Amino acid sequence: MVQDEHLYDELCLSAYNTNRYFHRLYSQVLDQYDLSYLQYMSLLIIHQRGALKMTDIGVDLELSSNTLTPVIDKLVQKGWILKVQSATDKRIKVLAMVDEKQHLFQKILAEVDDIRDALLQRSGRPLADVLRENQALNRVLQSMIAEKEEK
Repeated sequence: MVQDEHLYDELCLSAYNTNRYFHRLYSQVLDQYDLSYLQYMSLLIIHQRGALKMTDIGVDLELSSNTLTPVIDKLVQKGWILKVQSATDKRIKVLAMVDEKQHLFQKILAEVDDIRDALLQRSGRPLADVLRENQALNRVLQSMIAEKEEK
């Protein structure tokens, strides 16, 4: 039996599986803190950039507010972040990590760093190379999507 090449896209399947594997690997750390991968990524952005609007997190993660709102609401519910008034515009709410969670998040970051370091060591490739190649592939995919959407 000849396999239909159009039904089995190896590159797409490989990228899909890579994403799944990363989530499973990170969940070994995140599950013990009752965090999903998206919750972790949202916290990481807040940790790196300080208090910011939810739309800013959405831009960084390339997610719509429909997808991000339940993630943020859960983090508020779990006591990880607060919605506070912006110092520059009282009409705007910004998201900030709860001070008492900073130390715990540092622990999570250290555990994730260990995973990343082990992955890079096993792959035998520098992080910069892996990121550059992945980002190049993402740029090509984004341009192809944009071209199709323009038609």
